[in-house]
Amino acid sequence: MPAPRFLKLDPQEVEALQKEYRNTNQADLRSRCQMILLSAQGRSASEIAQLTFFDQDTVLYWFERYEKEGLAALGDRPRSGRPPKSNYRS
Repeated sequence: MPAPRFLKLDPQEVEALQKEYRNTNQADLRSRCQMILLSAQGRSASEIAQLTFFDQDTVLYWFERYEKEGLAALGDRPRSGRPPKSNYRS
């Protein structure tokens, strides 16, 4: 079994995550901020998974993304796909 993994954050990172958590209206982004903040408080990935109702692999995925790219990584990336259809006619 791998050793528990915790993220170490400096005070500016904690403040930025808390601000994003409070101000966003996107539930996914709020959950991701919460995962990172709980890890910085010493909670293990398995504890965070139980608290947030996400799979442990999902929690670890967001840890990795945050470590590589910071706060900007917690948002949704652009998705490909068909452009929306419009019923508007000129």
